[in-house]
Amino acid sequence: MPAKDIDHDIVVHCLKQSGWTILAEQNYISIGDSSESHRRLYIDIQAQSHNGKIVLIEVKALDRSPVHQLMELLGQYLVYRAALDYLEIDVPLYVAVPVTAYQGIFSHILGQQIMQQHALPLMIYDPVQEAILQWMPQP
Repeated sequence: MPAKDIDHDIVVHCLKQSGWTILAEQNYISIGDSSESHRRLYIDIQAQSHNGKIVLIEVKALDRSPVHQLMELLGQYLVYRAALDYLEIDVPLYVAVPVTAYQGIFSHILGQQIMQQHALPLMIYDPVQEAILQWMPQP
């Protein structure tokens, strides 16, 4: 099982504070045709809203090199989304990022271009106030 992101527990708390129920943490999906090709992909959080909407969330603090971490984030998102689509799991996959990353690399032309080209769904949170600030798009 992979290590949790530094802000994992903060995002869980943000979700709970906003009325979401945590269904699973470090939830995995399996993909492959045989035991030799079988792969597990771990998605950080599966949560359900008070009205029954289920979402998957990958947490990324982006606390180091923003461009390098943006490249890793996009690659991971695309691999997870491809696996979910292949398995016909029709659940939205969001990337949770702190407001500082949203105001930083995601406000930069590079971040804007990536969000536009790949329709990257974001959950923006404030790690200090431990609050969800915005969903893009709204779940």
